[in-house]
Amino acid sequence: MGKYTKKFNEVRSTDRPLVGGKCASLGEMVQAGLPVPDGFAVTIDAYEDFRDDSDLRTELRSLVFGVDPDSSKSLQDAHDQAVALVLERNLPAAIEGEIREAYLALSRETARRRGTGDTDRIPVAVRSSSVDEDGDAASFAGQQETYLWVVGADDVIAKVRECWASLYTPQAIAYRAGMSETDAAEASKISVGVQLMADADVAGVTFTVSPRTGDRSVIAINASWGLGQSVVSGEVTPDEYWLTKIGPALTSSRIASKEHEYVPAPDGTGVIFREVDEARREVSCLSDSELMQLAEIGLRVEEHYGCPQDIEWALERDGDGTSRVMLLQSRPETNWKKRKEEKSKRTSSATSNLLGFVSAAAKGQTR
Repeated sequence: MGKYTKKFNEVRSTDRPLVGGKCASLGEMVQAGLPVPDGFAVTIDAYEDFRDDSDLRTELRSLVFGVDPDSSKSLQDAHDQAVALVLERNLPAAIEGEIREAYLALSRETARRRGTGDTDRIPVAVRSSSVDEDGDAASFAGQQETYLWVVGADDVIAKVRECWASLYTPQAIAYRAGMSETDAAEASKISVGVQLMADADVAGVTFTVSPRTGDRSVIAINASWGLGQSVVSGEVTPDEYWLTKIGPALTSSRIASKEHEYVPAPDGTGVIFREVDEARREVSCLSDSELMQLAEIGLRVEEHYGCPQDIEWALERDGDGTSRVMLLQSRPETNWKKRKEEKSKRTSSATSNLLGFVSAAAKGQTR
């Protein structure tokens, strides 16, 4: 592809500065032969050149550094103005043309592979991919926008713009307003992934370490009906499965009442959040064989990266009903690491307090 788009099979984890953490991870998994829906990255250069094509970069910088971070009204006003600038400013023809062509090529190749004829309207997910995907800045930068079941080149381009605009939430503006200009510029670098939709009837997350205890002999799987957005966002209580890596083998499970799910909208564009029919609510959404598939693929991902992983996945079904795991994202598992660091800080603080108490008592005894 060109300067502004890169196929997933053209990038690796070392390309994070070009395509952000999410897209670099997807490319890395493709290179490792893992099952990932096809797609491409809209590079960081696309947004950088879009801002430099006019005085947009200067205007956005003025909004960020001219805000009163203690005023919710000031932050909201800056957000509204920034979003309008990003969404309404003309997109250079070279950038728009390359994104459009990349989507059409993906769409047509997919239609050919599936034997559905030539089509320009294959559904995709459009997802933000920041350079500092798992860093502290990413927590505040508003770079986690995901749009599902996006259909057609025009809508893909519109959603890419919306991902760019997500850099300017009130929270993100307040955060960057306290940075140096250099750090703020780095925190506003963003790529966007455009990936074939996994038409999933079940989706969820796999942890290749216990997120509760840090036990690395354990695999934890959370799953629910429909698309994975409901699990990742915490909108549903998912089924929970615990396995040992030896085997792998299921050791325990907790089947939740899964009352809602995200599914494609009836008109084929976007998604809806609907009630799950009662017959499926109280039953396991994964079979034993599907659990083994997920565990074995999770182990392959962990082995490739060399550390515990937090893996988002979707379960598609072929025409004969056979289930197939597709990986949507993988990143180092940080929940247990954060809890361990917090525990270490508490222990250190308690130790300091105890030593201080002992020291004070000792001084009192020597008087």
